[in-house]
Amino acid sequence: MTESLTLLKKSVPFCSKMARSHHRKKHKHFQPPAHTGDQIKKKRRGASVIAIAGAVVAFVISYSATEGNLIWVIAITVAGAALGYLIGNSLDKSDERK
Repeated sequence: MTESLTLLKKSVPFCSKMARSHHRKKHKHFQPPAHTGDQIKKKRRGASVIAIAGAVVAFVISYSATEGNLIWVIAITVAGAALGYLIGNSLDKSDERK
């Protein structure tokens, strides 16, 4: 029996130093950095909301003022939406400055 163990030891090459798992570093789990209120950007929705409101108001006013003339209604509605977008965009920018 001892002969078979010595033959087994000679036939299987072993490394002189075995891995020692208790000396290895532990796995670290990733924790994303905590965000403060300043780092999170607010969604700027004022421009689109005011643009839609401006388009609706311009449509109502232009439809009643031009008595349903389609070309003027479309032109004034687009102008009202553009004006509403510009006003909303300026409100968003002024809100960022504060």
